[in-house]
Amino acid sequence: MDVRQIANSAAALRFGYWLGRNMPLEIGYALADGLSGLLARRKDSALMRILHSNLSVVLGPDASEQQVHATARAALGHAGRSYIDLYHAVGVGPEAYVSAVKNGPLVDHYLDRMHNEGRGIVFVSAHMSNFDLAGLAIAYQGVRMTALGHAAPSSGYSLQNQIRVAAGIDVLPIDVSALRKSIEILRGGGIVGTGIDRPDPFGGGEMVPFFGRPARLPVGPVRLAMQTGSPIVTTHCEYRATDNSYVVHISRWLEMEHIGSRQEDVLHNTRRVLEIFEGLIAARPEQWLMFYPVWEEELAVNSE
Repeated sequence: MDVRQIANSAAALRFGYWLGRNMPLEIGYALADGLSGLLARRKDSALMRILHSNLSVVLGPDASEQQVHATARAALGHAGRSYIDLYHAVGVGPEAYVSAVKNGPLVDHYLDRMHNEGRGIVFVSAHMSNFDLAGLAIAYQGVRMTALGHAAPSSGYSLQNQIRVAAGIDVLPIDVSALRKSIEILRGGGIVGTGIDRPDPFGGGEMVPFFGRPARLPVGPVRLAMQTGSPIVTTHCEYRATDNSYVVHISRWLEMEHIGSRQEDVLHNTRRVLEIFEGLIAARPEQWLMFYPVWEEELAVNSE
């Protein structure tokens, strides 16, 4: 069992939530900083190899090994503090979600537009900063959504899903019945949310350019949008050190474009979405908390 499996286990998450309820934040931060520092020193671990692989592509060929490692270490540190803030908010209660996360400048505008148009919406996000806490904050503001999750979640993911459900987020494991249900929700004017930057562990998805390199990423969000005539709305979370706050952004409203065959349309619109997240991730690479290999070829090279 590697570090990711331990961190995503139900026992680890229950312990984290207990810490969030009972430990002062500063002590929690110190604990997270110490643990992330220990993990970062294990450069040959699977976790650090994956971080180095992913971030070397984001930072580009001119980035030095020292820069890549410093960014990977910063990402681990940010992940640790994000977990502490999430655990604390869950321990305090739902009112802490909104107090911990601010709305970006366009959030209210887009939420009003979604309400006024009454159309189905496909929310697409990336694993940036405290994305779980941001999702809970949006849900607590009265935005009812259905989140598509892993088809075979670990015990830890199952516990996270219970917290999402308690906040008003319906969670569906991705399978054929869930996709049919998602189509019904979208055609009824509802919201379906999912990520687009994590490779399918079961080998699904399509090879699409991401940061100039082919990566096998999910195209399901685009297929859902095209099949139901729904727009894709991109959202992400950003941490701002200036005031120690998280900000949830709704950054773009994309109507699906048609350029050729159905497959060409799917790849074209997936690329449009990914280009948005390329810019967001490049601006805050230390806040991209992707602990799974996005570019398998790059990981193989880094592991030699």
